[in-house]
Amino acid sequence: MQRRLHIYLSSNFWDGLWIIQQPIANEIGKTENVLYVERVVSIFTILRYPQLWRRLFTWFRGVRPGPRNVHLLAPLPLFHLGHRFRRLFALEMRVQAWWIARAVRHFTEPIRVLWIDNPVYESVIGRLAADLKVYHVADEMSAFDTSHERTIQTMEQEVLKRVDVVFAAAEQLSVDKRRTAPRVYTVWNAIDTEIFSEASGATAMFQSIAAPRIAFVGVVDSWVDLELLAHAARALPDLSFVIVGPSVVDLGELRSLPNVHLIGRRPRSEIPQILRSCAASIIPFRRLPLTERIVPLKVFEALAAGVVPIASDFSPDLSILAGENRLKLAKSASEFVDHIRAAVVEDTPERRAALRDYGLRQNWTERWHSMDGILRSMKRQDPNDAAASPKPSSGVVV
Repeated sequence: MQRRLHIYLSSNFWDGLWIIQQPIANEIGKTENVLYVERVVSIFTILRYPQLWRRLFTWFRGVRPGPRNVHLLAPLPLFHLGHRFRRLFALEMRVQAWWIARAVRHFTEPIRVLWIDNPVYESVIGRLAADLKVYHVADEMSAFDTSHERTIQTMEQEVLKRVDVVFAAAEQLSVDKRRTAPRVYTVWNAIDTEIFSEASGATAMFQSIAAPRIAFVGVVDSWVDLELLAHAARALPDLSFVIVGPSVVDLGELRSLPNVHLIGRRPRSEIPQILRSCAASIIPFRRLPLTERIVPLKVFEALAAGVVPIASDFSPDLSILAGENRLKLAKSASEFVDHIRAAVVEDTPERRAALRDYGLRQNWTERWHSMDGILRSMKRQDPNDAAASPKPSSGVVV
C-alpha cells in the first residue's frame, strides 16, 4: 500500500476534551504519519479564555512530537476575529495554509489526505495539496452559541461541495449533509480501549459516597437538563448522584441536594473506574438542534464499563441502541426515574458482562478500520458516482 500523510485541521487541542478528532488521529498514527494542527489561539481568544495564554507561544516550537506517528502543530496566533468577518478570516486562513504547507514539506509521503472538522477551514481546502479531502464532523457546528448560524451554514455548504467524503458522528447529521454531499457515512463515537484496559485508583474517592451511585460524566453545559437531573435526585433520595466533569452553568439547585456530589473534572484515565463503581450512567440532555444530531461518547464509555446508559429522548440515533437493549430511553421525567430505579435492581454481574462485551467492541480501532476501507476504495473516483449510504446497525455505516 502506498504511504499516506494525513493532515488533520482540528478545532480542538491535542490535550483538550477527547472527542472524535484525537482518537482517530491516534489510530491513524499507529501505521501512518499524521500532522495534527491544533485550534487557533489569538490575543482575542485569551481575552475570553485567559487560562490559554501559554498557548499563544506554542507555534514557536514548530512541529512537535506526539504519540507514535502523530506530529503536532500550533497555528500562528493571528487576529482570528472570527468567521463573522469572512473576508478577513479567509485572508488569515491563507497565512495559516502557508504555515501548514511549510510544515508539510518535512514529510515525504506520496499521498496526502486532508481532514477538517469545522466549516471555518473552508478556505484552506484548495490551498493545501491533497489527494483526498475529508470532512469529519462531530456536531452541528451552526447550533453552538458561539457560532454565527447563517455564516457557518454557508461555509459548510461550500465544504460539502468540495470534499470527497464526509464522516458524520450521528445518522441525523448524515441525513442533513446528504442533501448536499453524495458520499456521507455515519461513524458513531467510540471508546479508547487503552484507558479501559488499565487499572485505576479512582474508586478511592467514592469511599465516602454511599452506594448505589448514579454517574453523570461530561461537561455540564446549557444542553444538560438540570431540572430533570434534580428531579431524579429528589425522587430517589436513597441513591447518590455523582456529577463528574467541569461546569459552565450555575449548579445552585444541585448543590443544595444532599445526595448530589459534584466532584469536577477528573483525569480521562479514571473514567472507567468511576463508571464501574456506579450502577448506571445518566445522560439527561435537552432536545435541541445540537443534541438531536449526536451520540455522546458517554454512551459507549458506560457500556464498556458494564453499566447501562439511561438517556432522555434527545437524539433519534438513541432509538437504535434502545431497540437492541443497549440503552434505556426515557420519554418523560417519570420514565427517567423508573429507568434509574430499575437499573439499580438489575445491576448484576451477568448484566454487566453483556454490556461490557458490546461496549468494548465499540472502539476506535474498529471505526478506523471501516473508515480506512472507505478511503482506500475511493481513490480518485467522481464523488457523484457514490451510492446512497445505508442506515447504521453497529454504529459504522459501510
